[in-house]
Amino acid sequence: MEYRFLLLLISFTWACLHVLIASIQLRRKSGRTVLPPGPRQLPIIGNILALGDKPHRTLAHLSRTYGPLMTLKLGTITTIVVSSPDIAKEALQKHDQAFCSRTVPDALHVQHYNFHKNTMIWLPASTHWKFLRKLAATQMFTSQRLDASQALRGKKVQELLEYVHENCNSGQAVDIEFSDLVFGVMEHIGKPNIANYFPVLRLVDPQGVRRKMNNYFKRLLQIFDSIINERTRLRSSSVASKACHDVLDALLILVEEENTELSFTDIQVLLLDMFIAGTDTTSCTVEWAMTELLLNPDKLVKAKNELQEVDGPVQESDISRCPYLQAIIADGLTPEDIDMSETFGITLHKREPLRAIPMKT
Repeated sequence: MEYRFLLLLISFTWACLHVLIASIQLRRKSGRTVLPPGPRQLPIIGNILALGDKPHRTLAHLSRTYGPLMTLKLGTITTIVVSSPDIAKEALQKHDQAFCSRTVPDALHVQHYNFHKNTMIWLPASTHWKFLRKLAATQMFTSQRLDASQALRGKKVQELLEYVHENCNSGQAVDIEFSDLVFGVMEHIGKPNIANYFPVLRLVDPQGVRRKMNNYFKRLLQIFDSIINERTRLRSSSVASKACHDVLDALLILVEEENTELSFTDIQVLLLDMFIAGTDTTSCTVEWAMTELLLNPDKLVKAKNELQEVDGPVQESDISRCPYLQAIIADGLTPEDIDMSETFGITLHKREPLRAIPMKT
């Protein structure tokens, strides 16, 4: 343990000296580069410590002093923070091409998988990104696709309920491995990682984030590979099974076409994108809505009464006739402690610390 700590200390000291020398050289080369104003920066670490444990509030407070456009130095990374709706509109709408690509966190540079080079979420606005985006829009999210798979979704929900019920009756724990894997990926992508602010430390992965992410992706891809292989086997064994019943079937049909740009790797990554992006957001919305209902029993009773007016089990087609239920979901998506009178075009998680967002001063 002492040896590992000493090794880490030596690596960090070497990295600090490297960063300090590089910063001095960069300043000499850049001359009089003009940046927006910002708080005073500490040597090497910059303004990291100034952000505190509630960075979104810190940024709002700093914007009152330094204006709607300010500069922060997070380790070696120069960061420009926009805290005005007008400037955010200028950056995100009029200059969207310049700002559309994302900085890929070190957590996604996992060994062997190159997830960041194939995912629609982190790819730059390239031809392949446009292809994947179009594919998702036409094969997953059209009203025709959603309507066609409504019965299948209902069947899977019923199977899930029966599975949970059987485990409860037998006293066995419900297997939530897949959920744990997805939440593990979300957690390690979002948690502070010193390698993001000092890229030279990526060589040693001081917090072990890449190692953990490698394990998560390995297990997730094993699950998806087994599903894809099983579906491919079924499709090759029966002519009737080749009918397109769900998204995976539609993607496999596209892969079989000549001169297709879609590969099996793309299918794997698309499934990862959909499950990782959809699982956490959906579950958080439901949790918030249920929590608010439990804190307001009269509203819970009203929602129950509305659902009891539906004949038989509630189906997706019944939602349009449940205005109170729709209002509950809409309220769950609206943060109570954030001024939403102006639309920033950014998804905000309720009462959850944010890294850097356009804010109203």
